[in-house]
Amino acid sequence: MLAAQKLYPGSLIVFPGSQEKNIRNFFIKSMVYLFNMVDIKDVNFSNIKRLVLVDTRQPGRIGRLSSILKRSDIEIHIYDHHPDMANDIKGNYEVIRPTGATVSILTEIMKEQRISISSDEATIMCLGIYEDTGSFNFPSTTEED
Repeated sequence: MLAAQKLYPGSLIVFPGSQEKNIRNFFIKSMVYLFNMVDIKDVNFSNIKRLVLVDTRQPGRIGRLSSILKRSDIEIHIYDHHPDMANDIKGNYEVIRPTGATVSILTEIMKEQRISISSDEATIMCLGIYEDTGSFNFPSTTEED
């Protein structure tokens, strides 16, 4: 999510539910100074113009945010590494690649766009890759990771 925020300056990071509870708690307690994170209950859904989904295309994984998917005024951007599924959310802009971690996709885009990151941001992104690839042991892990 932090990597996506680097691609979308001024955006808010919202954890949609409790699925990533350990990650959410880590961010809230130790790295909140790095990003603009808000609680979903504090988001005015009518103000959302673009929804950037990271590491999922499944409506069931985005909690209450799924209620805005059918609005015609919403632009949906998706960055994901998971295989296609029948009920995937369709985005106006999608970057879907078979890597071990979505962060790997986002960091490649940041590199292409010459977006600089701090050492703290790099550490968080590396931890995301490490987690998503099962300590680089999952079969989906690629050289890009």
